[in-house]
Amino acid sequence: MAMPVYLLLVLLSCMLSVHASDAPAPESSRFYRLAERLDSSDNVARQQFADIALLELAEVLLAEAALARRQATAEGAAVPRLLGWAVAVEQYADDVLRLQRAVQASETVQLLSSPLADLGITAGSLSVMLSHPRREQQDVLEARIASAFCARNDCAGLLSVGPAQLAAAPEPIPVIPQVAQPAWSFTRDGNVCEQRGLRVEFPAPTGRAGGRLIDERTLCQQLFTELDSLALELRWQLRQGVALEWSAMVSTSLPQRTDHAVLLNSAGDTLLIALPLLHGTPGLLYVLLPWLAGEVGSAEPVTITLDAAKLGWTGAAER
Repeated sequence: MAMPVYLLLVLLSCMLSVHASDAPAPESSRFYRLAERLDSSDNVARQQFADIALLELAEVLLAEAALARRQATAEGAAVPRLLGWAVAVEQYADDVLRLQRAVQASETVQLLSSPLADLGITAGSLSVMLSHPRREQQDVLEARIASAFCARNDCAGLLSVGPAQLAAAPEPIPVIPQVAQPAWSFTRDGNVCEQRGLRVEFPAPTGRAGGRLIDERTLCQQLFTELDSLALELRWQLRQGVALEWSAMVSTSLPQRTDHAVLLNSAGDTLLIALPLLHGTPGLLYVLLPWLAGEVGSAEPVTITLDAAKLGWTGAAER
């Protein structure tokens, strides 16, 4: 990346900081709060963060270049515009990997956060902006970087913002979710699975009862496994100071990936997790948000009943 652009961003950041006290500071995502804390931390921590971030960005860029090449030759004739884009992205990926090698060679790392641009990383004379080529995927890239860094470091301690948080003895959070074990009841009106106030009611069987029960058990196990995993991840996000805005929470699918992106708040904090049933059933996550809020301690526990027939969950068993 050309240095004049980087220096311009530095200048703009300095000019804007003169008036920073006159405007309220916007809520920062976990990614940017990490960058701010690491900026005043030791160089080893910044090196690790930069190493992770640059590798993630390089993987994204190379995947985009490969996709452009496949699209360009899909119909047997190369498209110059797409091929040119692929070459440019590959060259930028080379710059990113060159900076990563400088970081690994113990160069001093600087993290530049500007209100007008994505986070910048410099080491020696090299610099790169952590920008996803698809703008709508920027939050996902930042979430992947933050998650990878926090998997190796105590981000809860790093992001603590006050003595009260440091003094409190937080309730332990398990590393992996417990195996879902919903309770079952069987009636003439249909089977019911339930766990901690969430019920799924199935209609009375009209065909093979045995095969249908197997399908119902599989579906309930999948539902509660996804919910337990999601609740566990949300607890970890809360522990690291991430605000959960339940009204803003929504899941989206990701190109060429099996997991999903769950937007947690207006600051852009995003959780990456595989939710095939929750995401694949329209409106289900929204309906279950009050139950999830109770699970993670953000609200009082609630009782919710789901009608499997209305959700379209009975077709497989009836075929």
